[in-house]
Amino acid sequence: MSKLTLRYEYDRSFFDQTLLPDDLGRLSIAVETDHFAGRGGFSVQWQAVKKFGEAPATYPIEPDSPIRAQWGFNMLEGDDLILRIEIAPANRRGDLIARIEVAYDRDPQQRVRASFMTNYPQLETFGAEIAGLMNAGFGEAVLTGS
Repeated sequence: MSKLTLRYEYDRSFFDQTLLPDDLGRLSIAVETDHFAGRGGFSVQWQAVKKFGEAPATYPIEPDSPIRAQWGFNMLEGDDLILRIEIAPANRRGDLIARIEVAYDRDPQQRVRASFMTNYPQLETFGAEIAGLMNAGFGEAVLTGS
């Protein structure tokens, strides 16, 4: 089984109104397939993670408009790209492909790219788990596949 796991740690100011507000928190990603495994994280605005979590409700996903989110430095290309998740149609039977790229933010040359097959029901569960993660402020969201 393959899986993508997301965790989000809000900045302390999100829960403590006496602190100056900061919308950035730490998004951590772990990806595991039969052939590759990697993990990393980056400072991401919570609103961006929440918006990404709403995208799995899209049906059908069009080949020219995959669900995509990416975070990193500057132009988000090459070693500036730290986290990338893309979910696109894989075939005409309704299968989806999840493509993930994760780099170590302190040494971006250390990175892994992986992909695995998934489907709409698993994607729907993933979206609901992201919503729960962002509402509760703890836990994880997992997209499974093969």
